[in-house]
Amino acid sequence: MVETKVEKKPEKKFDKKPPEVKPPSSVGTEMLILGAVVLFALPFAGYFAAQLQGSGIAESFTAFVSTLKTIATIISMIALAIAVYSFVRISEMSKEESAKLGLALSWESERSQKNVRWERVEHYMTSLNPSDWKIAILEADNILDEIVERMGYKGTTLGERMKNIAASDFPYLEEVWGAHKLRNTLAHKGTDLALSRSEAEQAINIYHRVFKELGYL
Repeated sequence: MVETKVEKKPEKKFDKKPPEVKPPSSVGTEMLILGAVVLFALPFAGYFAAQLQGSGIAESFTAFVSTLKTIATIISMIALAIAVYSFVRISEMSKEESAKLGLALSWESERSQKNVRWERVEHYMTSLNPSDWKIAILEADNILDEIVERMGYKGTTLGERMKNIAASDFPYLEEVWGAHKLRNTLAHKGTDLALSRSEAEQAINIYHRVFKELGYL
């Protein structure tokens, strides 16, 4: 009896979005805390000064407390101004980033079509045939091309459009360039290029990260 060998299909491995790094606390917040601490301590200082009335120390301490009140008021006003300015700037930057990342592209209206296209990429990656991995990369790059074009970047090809993108305006731009160059090599050399499983997965992982970051997936 001849035993049949069952080949296992490789599992899909797609990187998750890296954990976000929380920004450090702002100067305005620290100053507000400092002002609050000083204001909180003033009643106790006043009570202590009242206990020392009639002595020269009391007069000096009263003057010191008065100075502290003035400093605390100035700190609070500066901190409030910084906090208001920071809030306005964060709002403006949020709007700018939303425009840059194409979050106003109404991706939700195309949810069904998007899923089908990416599922096709994933399907090719489950294959044991390197030719299917190449098709997956080509298809993922086509999706990226449409996204970049809809974001408003000009150029006749994806490469030309990507040259107009600043690194701060697009997630994982350097890695995307690497995946796109691999795609171009595949398109020109075709079957003459030996593509390993790890190379294919690395490229697809990059596309997957970018699509998640832009809200496409």
